[in-house]
Amino acid sequence: MKRKQFLYWLSIVLGIFLIFFSGGNSARADTASDVNSAISTGLTEIAQQGSQIDAWDATCLVFGDNGITDLQAQNAYKSILKNNDFLSGGSQGLNGISDVSAVNGLVAIDKDPTNVNGKNLVADIVKDANNPASDYSIVNDLQALSTGSYGQASETARTSLTKKLIGMQDQKTGLWNEFDKVDYTGRAILALSMNTNQPGAADALNTAVKAVSNRLYQENGGFADSSNTMFGAENAYNDVTMTNALASAGVNVYVPLKEKTGYVAPVQRALDQHPVSAGNSAMLIQQATWTFEQARFTRNGGKGSIFAFNQTDAAKPGEIASIKAAAITKKQSIINDPQATAAAKSDALNLVDQILATYVSKLSADSTSSAAITDRTAGDTALNNVTVSHAAPVTPVTPPNVTNNNTTVVTNPASSSTAASSSAATPASSSSSSPTSKPTVSKKPVKKARQRSVVYALTTIKLYRNSNFTKSSLIKTYPKRARVNRPMFLVISQQTNKQGHAIYRVKDMNSGKTGYTLSGSKYFAHAYYSAKVTRIKVINPKGINEYGKVNLTSKKRHVKKNASLSVRKVVNYGRSNRMQLTNGRYITANKKLILATKIKKSSQNTRPSTPTATTTGTSTSTPPTNSGSTATTTTTTSSKPTATTGTATGTTTTTNNSPSATPTLPVAPTNPVTPSNDAKTITTTISIHADGATIASGSVKVKKGATAFDALQAFAQQKGLALTYTGSGATAYVTGINGFNAGPAGTMTGWLYSVNGTEPGSSMGVYTLKDGDSISMTYNK
Repeated sequence: MKRKQFLYWLSIVLGIFLIFFSGGNSARADTASDVNSAISTGLTEIAQQGSQIDAWDATCLVFGDNGITDLQAQNAYKSILKNNDFLSGGSQGLNGISDVSAVNGLVAIDKDPTNVNGKNLVADIVKDANNPASDYSIVNDLQALSTGSYGQASETARTSLTKKLIGMQDQKTGLWNEFDKVDYTGRAILALSMNTNQPGAADALNTAVKAVSNRLYQENGGFADSSNTMFGAENAYNDVTMTNALASAGVNVYVPLKEKTGYVAPVQRALDQHPVSAGNSAMLIQQATWTFEQARFTRNGGKGSIFAFNQTDAAKPGEIASIKAAAITKKQSIINDPQATAAAKSDALNLVDQILATYVSKLSADSTSSAAITDRTAGDTALNNVTVSHAAPVTPVTPPNVTNNNTTVVTNPASSSTAASSSAATPASSSSSSPTSKPTVSKKPVKKARQRSVVYALTTIKLYRNSNFTKSSLIKTYPKRARVNRPMFLVISQQTNKQGHAIYRVKDMNSGKTGYTLSGSKYFAHAYYSAKVTRIKVINPKGINEYGKVNLTSKKRHVKKNASLSVRKVVNYGRSNRMQLTNGRYITANKKLILATKIKKSSQNTRPSTPTATTTGTSTSTPPTNSGSTATTTTTTSSKPTATTGTATGTTTTTNNSPSATPTLPVAPTNPVTPSNDAKTITTTISIHADGATIASGSVKVKKGATAFDALQAFAQQKGLALTYTGSGATAYVTGINGFNAGPAGTMTGWLYSVNGTEPGSSMGVYTLKDGDSISMTYNK
């Protein structure tokens, strides 16, 4: 055996040994955010390679959120020239590994593999493909040639290699019988996923995917060949290789491959092993990073392998989803900028919309994945370059109401910038001479919870002995855990500490320890359901029990994990609610044990389907001018809803002229505050959260007797937030805030609210506020 071959295989065996025996016993967290975090970690490790960045590193960087820098591309190019056997003056590398990495890297950095310093690497691969050096060179040569279109000789070789690969598939098992079935079968699936247009490839691919699920897939989410304990034992290398292959074939690797109790999703197993952490081999970090990128790509709607750079339309859905997400993040940062004027925010938000529309249009017109990747990266850069000027804020104007027949005209000092995209916007007819007043911001400490409630931790939290959060007072750190393992706490009280943080005094429900910790929806959520849940799924690995009595006694039967149950109602039972099933029995309402899959929303939960339709209570607004002058908005009231939408009184609609257009703001809350009635007002604090970030927070004044929904409308107007809703009173239902919209009826996606840390269990439209109440809006997805 050649020295290079020996070193290669030795590194593989040692890597497998270390990963297999060191294992990964971390807590599960199978979420899209964890995959994103793993990608970020992997790219950070790769970037630290500096001048040693190689071809595979370059491929990973290209699919990262920030793309690849010119310096990184130059370093990768130098590495390819040096390490590829053919380009450096040697012969074809071991089993085509050197060639496939070089071609992937070259295409990723926009270099032509048919002309690298006068050498045609593709021609050398075609030469080997016509007489494959080994079974491994078949899959590697096929993948290399499938990265793009390199002429007739390359296409002929692709057809030949695909036919050979299909012919090697065991017709009985559906797998490939190499010394390591898991590794080779994964590579074969990846190669076939790049050639589904070749004769027989689609059928072979479907057979292989089913075979993997039936023969190689393990309960822990990994993959192993029980017939070969030496090379077929589960290890991190094989797990990420197969996960990448399945995602390339269009399999959703975020969920278990089998609907059986206890089975773990492939991407979760990969996450649990921490393959991108510092200290792992460069090879494993690379393979894991592109595996997580492939998983995200497929989940976002991408088709086929990310390595198929020039397959028509392959990357479009994923890249479009990515740039839209980047635009939302940018908008949130603009809206939350405390030093920017309303006019400056409006200009910046409009610019974000323009950039997004431009690049979505470009992406939609792209015919290749490589072009889509390039355009998405350029779009991200353009969005990141949007800045907001910081000037002295214009004194806001309190909006007076002037009623004329059925038309209410309201001056809006903080109109949402998204109104600029509405064709229904009406220009201001005259400037306002209304008296001015500054919005009142309450500096009172957060009020104590009216009653003790039970919460669980969403992320890593720290418990301190006293309200001064110092290292010496730290009692315990609770790491982020999977939902079924989240620590639960009893909230004893709420307050603000000397450092200005809103905090809880809590009691650990397991150990009984008491202490202080940061509060808020970023850290905690109620541990028990209180909404109108109508269907649940059991997620506790050990299942749950049905009982005859509400105090969960008189056991009737045991229900296994993944079972689905119909719910009649949620029953209040002290701090820990119960659910009554449609069969009359009772179960726990603990979110660690069950997952609500259907929640009954208001009777008017149909979202506006016709953007330009007019409904009762529809509002339109014009954006503020660049000078920061006050815009005028008009709310038109009609006697009945328009038949085309079927939505209830208060529905807000918009005309979307750009892909990122968000709903316009309903500017006339039911219970507004004006200078004349200020003496009869109350102050409430509102915070709005989505995707782990705070969209807006502050206080607002409303009339005594106002509802939580009145306060939300007034707050949205004050902050320039885009708010949409349906219904009124008991049927009031928030459908969207700043582009975070509720999902279709019956889904879990939507906005939840709580008052002073407790979910009232009634519509915001009927919950009457008291002075000093604190409202929290949280987007659930």
